[in-house]
Amino acid sequence: MFNERRNGISAAFVIFIFSVTVLLISGCSSTSAKPGWMINYPVDNNYYIGIGGSSTGNQAEDNEIARQRALSTLAAEISAEIISEINIRATSDDKGNAEEQVREEITQHVAQNLKAIETVGSYYSSSDGYWYYLRLNKAQWRAIQLREMKDIERRVKNIVEPVLGNKSRTAADAFTVLIDGWTIVNESPYPGMIDAVLMGENGKLIDLLERQMALMAGFITINMGDEMIYAEAGRPVKLKFSVDTSDGRKPGQLQIDLLERSSGKQLIGCTTSSNGIYNDSVDLSGLAAGKNYVTAVLNTDVLGYKGKAVQINLPKAEFLIDLQKIKAGLSVSYTGDLEEIENQNGIYGSIKAMLSKSLPVTIENKGKHVFQLDFRLNYRNAPPNDYGFSIIYIKANISILKNGASVYTYETNEYKGAGLNWSQANSKGLDKLFENFNKESNFSTEAGAAFSLD
Repeated sequence: MFNERRNGISAAFVIFIFSVTVLLISGCSSTSAKPGWMINYPVDNNYYIGIGGSSTGNQAEDNEIARQRALSTLAAEISAEIISEINIRATSDDKGNAEEQVREEITQHVAQNLKAIETVGSYYSSSDGYWYYLRLNKAQWRAIQLREMKDIERRVKNIVEPVLGNKSRTAADAFTVLIDGWTIVNESPYPGMIDAVLMGENGKLIDLLERQMALMAGFITINMGDEMIYAEAGRPVKLKFSVDTSDGRKPGQLQIDLLERSSGKQLIGCTTSSNGIYNDSVDLSGLAAGKNYVTAVLNTDVLGYKGKAVQINLPKAEFLIDLQKIKAGLSVSYTGDLEEIENQNGIYGSIKAMLSKSLPVTIENKGKHVFQLDFRLNYRNAPPNDYGFSIIYIKANISILKNGASVYTYETNEYKGAGLNWSQANSKGLDKLFENFNKESNFSTEAGAAFSLD
């Protein structure tokens, strides 16, 4: 599950870089006056060694740069050793970033412990610039590490144990402090090196924290009120579930995400009460009409867990939401400059098909319905013309009524119809209106949303 830190900067590589730097800076100058540590990189198993130089021509700048480079080399040697000893708590994609984080931490620690660093020698010449030879006693550095690891252990235990040991604290509280503790350890230079006793168990501190997180997740179950929920598409869905724990704690406020099972897409996040109860209507407009398989899963990102590499088997529950299209009635009326309307049944059928395509509804001809569609055709005659044609203008006003009250209205553009008689003109105008109505996407979006209003 985790990747092991096995790369890093070898001693041979450090010596190689040192040698190349010496050659580049020294050029053709004589080496007779140089100290031996500039000619042959020193090796001492009791010390970490850092040598660095700079030759910019500015003596003051070279003095500072050379010392910083020597410190960086020394820190790199320590980092290489630590990276080879511990497990990086990161995915393979993040391993490089995690190792770089360790190097940065060690560099900072070295800078914070300058009193422990010994200046063995320094050298300056106009041709070679400034050079420094620094070293740090390994035993002394180990003592510094042990002190820092003890500080981390004490800090984490002070955060975690008071909550884990108190059953009046919620599962949400326990998860939060465990993740906080895990983050402190993992972002230190010693994630896999700190030995500890946590809640009576011995082991590596980061492993103990992960075990407690796994235990806490195992105590939690998500219980759906119904394994199959019937609802109307586009309407709020009444959802009831509970989060329960088996270790005697209250769940606390926990976020449960609803995911589309096939794609893993998050539909919505539901936050429970402190007792772990959720009983409310949710907007699931992202689901299509028909059977939808949904997974309810604990969201730990909101507890600070986002992006962590350690894997936890999170509590989850599966259920089915069967979304049926909303049933609605339809009335069609005519107003304005009218003559006899032919084929009213055909017009009604065309309007019904057009609205059924645009809206998340099933239109029924009979019965009482919560939602009613009122489709009104408004006619206006054009002035008489010299050619004897009948010319009319038609537009539609559409209202969505809920329990008799209007919740949405829409007016189309006006379309021209012409023919040898009024009936032909009406047929031509309606064809244009219906054709262009199918292209008006605003109606589908806005009118569809109106069905979700309570």
